[in-house]
Amino acid sequence: MMHAIYITIDIFLVAVLAWFFIQYIRLNHALKQKNVQLEATIMELKAAQVKLMDSGKKGAVAALSAGLLHQISQPITAIHGFVRFMKKEMDINSPFYKPVCVMDEQSFYIKDMLANLMELIRHRKIQKTQTNINTVIHKSINLLLDELRIRRVGWDLQLDEQIPFIFGDALHLQQVFMNLVVNAMEALSEMPHGAMRTLMVSSKYDIEHHQAVIIFKDNGPGIANEHQTKIFDPFFSTKTQGSGIGLALCQDLINEHGGSISVDSNHEGTIFTIKLPCFQSDKIRTEGELYETS
Repeated sequence: MMHAIYITIDIFLVAVLAWFFIQYIRLNHALKQKNVQLEATIMELKAAQVKLMDSGKKGAVAALSAGLLHQISQPITAIHGFVRFMKKEMDINSPFYKPVCVMDEQSFYIKDMLANLMELIRHRKIQKTQTNINTVIHKSINLLLDELRIRRVGWDLQLDEQIPFIFGDALHLQQVFMNLVVNAMEALSEMPHGAMRTLMVSSKYDIEHHQAVIIFKDNGPGIANEHQTKIFDPFFSTKTQGSGIGLALCQDLINEHGGSISVDSNHEGTIFTIKLPCFQSDKIRTEGELYETS
């Protein structure tokens, strides 16, 4: 009789232990699922935090840039007005007439560019047309020729004439290209006196991905590895007096064109590479007119 009771108790204990074991397995499985959900939630929160920070940075960049442009545009407007007055009153045979004409042209360009930048900061709608990317590159370099000569920078263009049109805003792309050329000149100015300073700008057609590839290559001192991952961040600059706005705006503009911009640098120089999708030739033009200058 007692033996039967012991057997019954043993069976009961085994059943209780089995129940606890099953519950443990269930709880453990549920805990693992909760951990997975918690990790996913944490990742989503981090992503949302990054987006919020980026949004805040861009808002701050826009506000700061608008203020700076407003302050710069006022004296430029005054200078342009004075130069135009000088040109109007000056004898065309004067030896200073031609330089004043150049000043008039350049001050108007600066004034116009500042106005366009203000529109850009104020979220100016991109006006995309079929654009010859090589024409935009030529115009960007031509506007900086005097500066290149003054800084004793040897430059060369190697442009692929077979690149199809891209669908983009020529003015915005010109601003990007000019910014990269100016950055290259500033980097090259840090080289020792008498050192050879070179800038190569090239374009080619990536047939496989149907995109234009534009490369800006200089032989300057390069960018430190730890800075290359931050070079497009707003307010980050390797220059002592740099605002850190230029490259951030360049990246935004290229992204809005569906393209990409990257940097590769070492002690032998820096390479900025821009990739822009080419226009599909079978599509009907819906915006603007063909942008191309001789």
